[in-house]
Amino acid sequence: MPGTTTKKPVSPSKKAVTSPKATSPSKKPASPNKKSAASPKGAAPAKRAAATSPHKGDSSPKKKMKLVGYENFVRHNPKTDRFTMHKFHHIEFYTQDATNVSKRFGWAAGLKLVAKSDQSTGNHAYASYVLQSGDLKIAITAPYSRKNQKEGGHVPPHPGFNVDYAHEFCNKHGLAVRAMAISVDDAALAYELSTKHGAVGVCPPKTIKDAANHTTQVISSVKLYGDVVLRFVSGDYKGRFQPGYHDVEGPDVSIGLDRLDHAVGNVPNLIEAVQYACGFTGWHEYAEFTAEDVGTVDSGLNSMVLANNNEMILLPMNEPTFGTKRKSQIQTFLEQNEGAGLQHMALKTNDIFHTLAEMRKRTHLGGFDFMPKPSAAYYKNLPAKIGDVFTAAQYEKIEQLGLLVDKDDQGILLQIFTKPLGDRPTC
Repeated sequence: MPGTTTKKPVSPSKKAVTSPKATSPSKKPASPNKKSAASPKGAAPAKRAAATSPHKGDSSPKKKMKLVGYENFVRHNPKTDRFTMHKFHHIEFYTQDATNVSKRFGWAAGLKLVAKSDQSTGNHAYASYVLQSGDLKIAITAPYSRKNQKEGGHVPPHPGFNVDYAHEFCNKHGLAVRAMAISVDDAALAYELSTKHGAVGVCPPKTIKDAANHTTQVISSVKLYGDVVLRFVSGDYKGRFQPGYHDVEGPDVSIGLDRLDHAVGNVPNLIEAVQYACGFTGWHEYAEFTAEDVGTVDSGLNSMVLANNNEMILLPMNEPTFGTKRKSQIQTFLEQNEGAGLQHMALKTNDIFHTLAEMRKRTHLGGFDFMPKPSAAYYKNLPAKIGDVFTAAQYEKIEQLGLLVDKDDQGILLQIFTKPLGDRPTC
């Protein structure tokens, strides 16, 4: 689910992060309609180091990770990636209706349709539409009927696609993220090292050739959490998405979304999930929060944020805590999603005022709904809390748009959260 935030040292259009869910924001997970929800404090150093990340090539038993909390966490980048990872490549949703979901996402968030693979291109296994704004790419994919498959017929562009499994995935999870893809130097090596260090293999390396330009793309994937896979993408292919997809031309419809800043997963057991992911990737811990740091009456959770060497791939993970007045939103997600899954994406925008104004115009015309904004008292107290970084007119605009604002030693964060994008309170 999408939302919008901006972190900036000076003016509100410098740096932005757009977050799509109500439970865990960009640097500090919490409930977005509370004051604490907008806090990006995960970036601040603290007093005591948390558990160590696995080291590259280290085959000795790893020290068990443990939560130490925000106040005791010391951020440190040991640069322990097992293979070279660059940035997010794309996110792929599975749904039963790619046509309408892609049109809604495109309209709501200003995403341009840039590539497609469906029956019109000779693909009788699935329909897939790729949306883009800046470096942000989202693929919306739906399986065709099982009875529509032809023996010995056209091979679909994605070598790991399984029609039966896609139907089962949609029946179980509804509209949900199937794959989080990252750009790597060598997708075959990434798969080899990942599975060697404990990852569950899903799709062994496959080389896809682009005959027209004599280039190739290599794709592989391993299990990340639940039914979400971590997909590795490499090669010299320079097309818009993947060989076999057809380019789609159209006008620029961007409203400013620039890239995926981070992608948040909800899991039943945080330490177990983090140790698994860090074990095969070498990722390090970037930030963490316990229920005492962020818990409210309806958002009891523990959270750890993982990062790769260059910290362009940020993956927070949350687990529910119990004993709050109301059920944890993380637990609600796990029940409605029928297991672990990707809960929200944070999308960076270079001008949050413009992006959000455009998104709000579209809310009642088929766009995305946003969480209720904070009280008038919250906005009245903002100038005293944040200072003179914003003009009076900008503070007025912040309140009008319903933005959350927080400040720490890393700068200023502006953000907002959408309501769930589908019928279930999940993505």
